[in-house]
Amino acid sequence: MPASIPRYLAQTAQRLPDKVAIVSRERSITFGELQAQAQATALCLREMGLQPGDRVGICMEKTIDQVLAILGVLHANAVVVPILPRLKAPNIRHIIENSGMAAMVTDADRLGEVSDFAGITRLITGHGEVSNDWPNLPYLRRFTQPRNIFDRIGNDNAAIIYSSGSTGRPKGILISHRNLAEGADIVAEYLGTREDDRIGCMLSFNFDYGMNQIWQTIRQGCTLVLHELALPNDLFAMMAKERITALPVMPVFITKMFDRRLKVNTAAFDFSALRYVCSTGGRLSDDMISDLRGAFPQAQVYSMFGLTEAFRATYLPPDKLASHPQSVGRSIPDCQVMVLDENGDECPPHVVGELVQRGATVTKGYWNDPENTAKTFRTHPRFPGETLVFSGDRVYRDENDFIYFVARADDMIKTKGFRVSPTEVEIEVVRHPEVVEAVAFAVPNISVGEDVACAYTTVSGKPLPEAVFRQFLKGGLPSHMVPALLLHFDGFPILGNAGKLDRKAIKQAALERLAATPPAA
Repeated sequence: MPASIPRYLAQTAQRLPDKVAIVSRERSITFGELQAQAQATALCLREMGLQPGDRVGICMEKTIDQVLAILGVLHANAVVVPILPRLKAPNIRHIIENSGMAAMVTDADRLGEVSDFAGITRLITGHGEVSNDWPNLPYLRRFTQPRNIFDRIGNDNAAIIYSSGSTGRPKGILISHRNLAEGADIVAEYLGTREDDRIGCMLSFNFDYGMNQIWQTIRQGCTLVLHELALPNDLFAMMAKERITALPVMPVFITKMFDRRLKVNTAAFDFSALRYVCSTGGRLSDDMISDLRGAFPQAQVYSMFGLTEAFRATYLPPDKLASHPQSVGRSIPDCQVMVLDENGDECPPHVVGELVQRGATVTKGYWNDPENTAKTFRTHPRFPGETLVFSGDRVYRDENDFIYFVARADDMIKTKGFRVSPTEVEIEVVRHPEVVEAVAFAVPNISVGEDVACAYTTVSGKPLPEAVFRQFLKGGLPSHMVPALLLHFDGFPILGNAGKLDRKAIKQAALERLAATPPAA
């Protein structure tokens, strides 16, 4: 039988039909109900004319209904294309057109945001194109026993996750059913996720880390408790009330959870059920580790690292966090992470090379982009007939095979759990009528991973009023892409006779200026 999430759900629903699978506010759903309603969703999509392999966008609030939409698409052997609701219209349009999306499932709150795209893809709200009666359709009463309704194999396409690319537009990473299933197995293995776990889910289901919480829940038969992080007290109260045992986070969440200005008294809550906290999307600072251990002294803390092209690369076991705090860890199970030089040979310890990964989580390449696929997904003489991911990330290993991250070769900015293309930021900055040129880059900020910074020049030679300029940028960029730092320059240096901006020199000058600027009082 193929390794797939629908197969795992069928097995768990048969074994634990009455166990609660997901909790969302005052609503919950059992594994038996989850299976039946996912199948009902698949039938609805098929009866609307969607075919195996069709791409289906999902642009919804994080609720049980979003999970049902995701699972319904997978059960129909169609392809999930998550769309972050706060993306701006040009990028949504690009995702729709690039994926060849047959339909987009949305909810009532987001219908207005995506209604402009009705001319290029079908919009489905709830289970119908005009209704929003998701839980109550007659289809849901057709099933008395869970069963698989559409055939699929593990190598079938399951999802396309779009992340920003150096070209300035998001590029889609093509993921198979086997990738999703084996990713769930691997993460559950090294985290030790169990049937009696209750996972506190603050993460979005619009990227691989967030969706993996659904897959782990289905695979292990545990319970997923959905939560939107607004105020730390609300999160901590939920964790205590729901007896949360597992907490996936990112550094930006940890910063919010332990915001010193809010003076939250974590000692007022009972976190005794919590077994582990896991984090990815950036390095954990000493303060973050101290805060987590202070609030959750009995919990193990896992630091993880990966790229969407292969989901997860490494993890640092909790007992190594104190002795190797700068490391991103060792290879995850059933995968091999190598540090290779430009000739494809292994680098000796402490010599920087490229992170190259092979194994179960390596995805299928970039959708509709053979040129970039050929650059990143390549073969190696040591592993004939196998495709590896050449990440572009610069890393080194020590004598004990612990990996240390150095830099991203493509200058992508990783902030608040998102990968941001400098080109996308620059395109929006130069839309301002007074801006002549712009260069965006990353500035280290351990609270969020990296800050987005942008240097710019103007027609008048004078800096723009920062508050007004930032408000202008908010009209064209999602909040995580709006530069935290804006630096005006009289002019930019160019490279030789090519007339190209000397981006390296511009960034260096900007960093020197920032270093010389005293912190705000």
